[in-house]
Amino acid sequence: MIHGPSIGMFLQPKSFIVHMKNFILFVSFLFSVMISNAQENPVYPNGENVRPPSSQAWGILFSYGAINFNGDIKQYDFGTATQEIGDFDELRYAYNVGIRRISYGGVIELSFSKGEMAGLKRYTGNEEDDDIVHSREEIYDPYNNFDGNGEKFMNQFIEFNASYLYPLKELNTYFTDFDVSVKAGLGMNIFTSQKEDLFTDEHIYSYGYDDDVNGNDKNSWSNAPRTSTLSIGLVGEYGITKELNLIFESTYKTSMDDAWDATIVGDNDSYYYFGIGVAYNVFDY
Repeated sequence: MIHGPSIGMFLQPKSFIVHMKNFILFVSFLFSVMISNAQENPVYPNGENVRPPSSQAWGILFSYGAINFNGDIKQYDFGTATQEIGDFDELRYAYNVGIRRISYGGVIELSFSKGEMAGLKRYTGNEEDDDIVHSREEIYDPYNNFDGNGEKFMNQFIEFNASYLYPLKELNTYFTDFDVSVKAGLGMNIFTSQKEDLFTDEHIYSYGYDDDVNGNDKNSWSNAPRTSTLSIGLVGEYGITKELNLIFESTYKTSMDDAWDATIVGDNDSYYYFGIGVAYNVFDY
């Protein structure tokens, strides 16, 4: 049997330690800013309901939304595919909870996310039916487990994120009780991923399992693979009351490696998050 590469080849402990140290330093800096900054700083110009006009305002947030994966195991460039045999769908979901503070002309957020990613890829079909048939040369199969006509993967993850929201003040002057911000951040993603035959569910390859040949013995979160992430997106907030905002978020997030789909043949993996949620603002802290 040909032995494939281990997760350690792509997610080296030394590299992870460096990423983790940088992430902790960045989060510590943001948290110190959240604690220490107490200057008056009107951030959002629209109405009294969107945000309190004080940089001393703290808040908590919750959102829930759809995950659209983008990587090696993906039927279409954008959008999601389904497989009726086996009832498999690329569209998955995640939730996000966190704390926030108005600071330095914007909003700093520290958050935790948990969710799933999924993808499928067909190597047989009818192109006349407007479906895509991918080349079998793209298959990643280190243990020679695959002899079928399609692949699928399912990834479960948790994430720790630090983000900064910068309000688009000129644009926001055209709205009432609604504001738009650019959101950018970095994070740490911890995951397990398993790839199977699309039609037979036979195991092909996995990350985050002690027995990656057969896909057995899933790791705990403390021992699972992890990678750094970068994100960019837009956030819209509608002020229901002074304390409560309705949140609409569209974020693109990219990994620093290519392992989310248990396939390493192309560029780094990424996903889109489309969420809706609420933020509750706490004043004068």
